[in-house]
Amino acid sequence: MTATTTGAAGAVEAVEAAGPRDALRLLCRDSRTADGLSRTADGLSWDELPWGRAHAVFDASPDVAEVVARQDLEDWLDCGLLHYPVLNAMRGGTPVPPEELTRVMHVSGDPRGGYVDGAKVRAQLAAGATVVVQNLHEWHRPAQHLCRRLARLFSAKAGAVAFWTRAGEDGLRVHRDDGHLFVVQISGTKRWFLYDTPREAADWRPGYVPEQDLAGAGTVEKAETVEAVEAVEKAETVDLRAGQVLYLPEGIAHHTRTLDTESVHVTVAIREPGLRDTVELAVRACLARIPDHATLSGTPADRERAADDLLTRLADALGRVDRAALVRDVSRRAAETRGSR
Repeated sequence: MTATTTGAAGAVEAVEAAGPRDALRLLCRDSRTADGLSRTADGLSWDELPWGRAHAVFDASPDVAEVVARQDLEDWLDCGLLHYPVLNAMRGGTPVPPEELTRVMHVSGDPRGGYVDGAKVRAQLAAGATVVVQNLHEWHRPAQHLCRRLARLFSAKAGAVAFWTRAGEDGLRVHRDDGHLFVVQISGTKRWFLYDTPREAADWRPGYVPEQDLAGAGTVEKAETVEAVEAVEKAETVDLRAGQVLYLPEGIAHHTRTLDTESVHVTVAIREPGLRDTVELAVRACLARIPDHATLSGTPADRERAADDLLTRLADALGRVDRAALVRDVSRRAAETRGSR
């Protein structure tokens, strides 16, 4: 069992990394069924979260369901010091220019630009833009507390972003995210269109999905070809309601539409240690044995022999790396890194 300690705020802090099962206990409301097991809204038990394989829906724990309140957004617009691009907006997949969201504030008589203008942001929201509030884990205490706990449980980076969209509007275009997502629906209902879940890292890239990959998938209303409409109709849909959490595996292609009322949701991204990070850490340890002033010297043949000797010794050193210590180190570094990227 994971050891725990109580923090200053009175919340339970996880000390020892445990993984998706204990993270789910943190995120999910504990509701026992007739078989005595705690299950998600999809009927999954704690041990059955399909990590990296399929999406799942469950009821949020009370703290998670209130990690951001609808009133928080109003307060940030009217009484906060948010600065672009901590708050930004997207409309039709295109960023809204900062001057359409910000104002100049006079601080000690000096004009300072880039501060969020509540009236401008609300005008963009009314015009169909999705308002995005970034890096909640850096400055919003409840989100920071949640992300730190999840980072320790997953031995991974954890970060949170809020999305605010009016009724009947699409969110971002079809895209893939480079992390596992836990989507907390704060208010309203949002329909998620879910496509393929890649099995191999080589099969996908983060970002917007090229039209040819999903036949130009978008909403049916905006699809321009028969193929595009068919692609949307084949997508699996999930209507996420306030108080629920949607788990999305890394890389799954998706887009969203807000239904009959405005939607506010918070996405918590879990980004596990990268293979490149692992290799870099292992190689860095081996490179530490080579003096900075050592050079490839002599004729081309001499340099080739020196390079061959160097690479042979590097391969030998990598073969003797303590794998368990390497994994612990890269996991610790990921969990302790502020932010999600």
